[in-house]
Amino acid sequence: MDMDQETANALFEKGACLLFFNAPPNLEFGIDYNAWTIGPLFKGIKMIPPGLHFVYFSATSKEGVQGMRTGFFHYFESKEILVREWNPQTEDLRDETELDPDQVERYKMNIRDFDRNMGPYPLVPSTHYDKWTKLTNYITPSLVRRVLPNNGKVSHLPSKTLQEENLLSVKDKRRGKPIEKEEGMEFTPFDIRQSFPEGATGDEITRWSLDKSWLARDLLSRVYGNNHRILLGEMQLAFVCLLMAQNFSGFNQWKQFVHLLCSCPDLMQSDPHIFIDFIDVLQAQLDECPEDFFRDILSENNFVAHMLQNLGRDILPQQEALKSRFDKLRQFLTHRFKWELPESDEEEDDEDAPVVVEM
Repeated sequence: MDMDQETANALFEKGACLLFFNAPPNLEFGIDYNAWTIGPLFKGIKMIPPGLHFVYFSATSKEGVQGMRTGFFHYFESKEILVREWNPQTEDLRDETELDPDQVERYKMNIRDFDRNMGPYPLVPSTHYDKWTKLTNYITPSLVRRVLPNNGKVSHLPSKTLQEENLLSVKDKRRGKPIEKEEGMEFTPFDIRQSFPEGATGDEITRWSLDKSWLARDLLSRVYGNNHRILLGEMQLAFVCLLMAQNFSGFNQWKQFVHLLCSCPDLMQSDPHIFIDFIDVLQAQLDECPEDFFRDILSENNFVAHMLQNLGRDILPQQEALKSRFDKLRQFLTHRFKWELPESDEEEDDEDAPVVVEM
């Protein structure tokens, strides 16, 4: 299905553009789920839908070895024109603060001159864009600025692919040490084990160590302006940093959020809508995981299974909407990963949870 000229013209007028100059030969260049091998004639991406996008690249050596993937998040406004230029010394992009402002302005004024050397953002078919928006719908521009203050740039692991040994080797090196974070990453710090207020009594320490609701409410009030969607936005940003940029800090922060939100029975009773939105976000994320990645990384030591069992166990019988949404998640896991989570009132044997269903 081709895009008709009227739609193309409308997108050109409304969509954003990323101008990219001096690309080296055989550079992998991508935006969101779409990547191409480009060369010096390539001048950028046009018709970018307004909103959050992840732009990334990876240089290829003379021997044909793919280099490390580097990228940045940017919240594109309608009709915005962003200019980047390849820096061969650093094998990185120069942003507009490093370029001649008069030249940048000329580029923007003459944007149509570059049209035939710019690739359109792939919207047909819409499958990839729909997935991307579902993964990022709660991420706000201010959240990106706070978490990624270096112009949205994401640091990464030295690997182009999400392979088990890469992430596990990092974890092995860091095991027993304080969690490190990549440079330029400012995820909200919190300690899932320190989930009670300062000066808490013994009873309070016991209660809020088992039920993380105090910590969740504290974060919602202190960091997120009592807007749970911004908290979920940071969980989404952590996940796409992991998925798209192989970022260890994102992996750690994502696990922290999953652990937190699967351990809040008191908050679940008072605000069940938070957990319906959480399950929506989590299912969209799990749906994007390759099966081996899900099995070997996200589910190491049955992490996902244990967390979701906690979540299901805390849902009260009268919370029909939440229970219905959780049941759909259970069905999704069975269909997508051949998993079967035990019912919340069943006892689980740690050694064989989750159950693998033969389809």
